[in-house]
Formats: sequence, structure tokens, C-alpha cells
Amino acid sequence: MKNSENVYTAPVDSKTLPADVVKTIDGTDLETRSGEAIRLISVGEDGWPHAAQLSIGEVLAINPAELLVATWPHSHTTQNLRRDGRLTLALVANGAVLEMCGHAELEAEHQTKLDLAVFRVKIESVHEHRATYADVTSGVTFRLHDRERALARWRDQVDTLKRLA
Repeated sequence: MKNSENVYTAPVDSKTLPADVVKTIDGTDLETRSGEAIRLISVGEDGWPHAAQLSIGEVLAINPAELLVATWPHSHTTQNLRRDGRLTLALVANGAVLEMCGHAELEAEHQTKLDLAVFRVKIESVHEHRATYADVTSGVTFRLHDRERALARWRDQVDTLKRLA
């Protein structure tokens, strides 16, 4: 391996999401992405990062600079976003880790049968972290206990997010 393959590579920065990532989270491909999580990091009340995992059925790309995110109404994440809307969302795309930094504002409450809170996220920056010597092949993943029931719930949630878009 050449030394040039082991050097630090600065992230590629942008203000908007790549088109293929928008397509990934546009609500149309829930079945094939049912085990993928999107990591949401908010600012905890104590000032420390607070991490949560969202499913593909809880995030909707409206356009390359704006998302809708559905969260449990009484979760720490929801409390954090109400108090301080700063967040980072992270997912794996195209062999890299993609971090989306933005600001969330409460869009709607008491949505779906689960009483979810919905936040509108304005993306302020996107950072693509890539290594020259390896591809990132997965991020946080999970296995659904009742896949069909979860997919039905996600379809309902995505439909709700689309109505709010």
C-alpha cells in the first residue's frame, strides 16, 4: 500500500444533500431499507450530545436542503429539539459517512396514531467523510421483530410527513 493511500482526507463539504441521498430518504423505498438507521444527534439538556436512531420511515427529504423528522412525543430527542433545535443526522451513503448539520423547528404535534412530533429541519451543512483506503459499507442497522407491521406504520408516517411537506 502506498503512503498516499493512508493520508487524512478532509471531508467534502456542501450546503445540500446529494441527489441520490434525497432519493434514499424520499419515502419511496421503505421495504429495501427497512433495516437501516439514521443517527440523530441533538444537544442534551446537560450540553452533551444525545444520540438516537431513526428508521427510514421517520425521515423525509422534501428537497436537498430540507427534511421532516418524526420523533416520539416525550423522548429526550424531542425535548432537546424543542429546547435547542441544533442537530446532526448521519447515515452511510456511497461508501462514506454523510453528516447533515441543521436546525429543527417544531412543525406539528400529535401526528399519526402514535402521537408523533414532527420537526422541519433546515440543512446548514453536509459533510461527506470518506477514506481513500476503504469504503464504509454500513452504519447502525437493526432487525425488525414484525416487519410488515413496522412497514405499515412507516407508510402511514411517511404519508403524514408528505402532507406536511
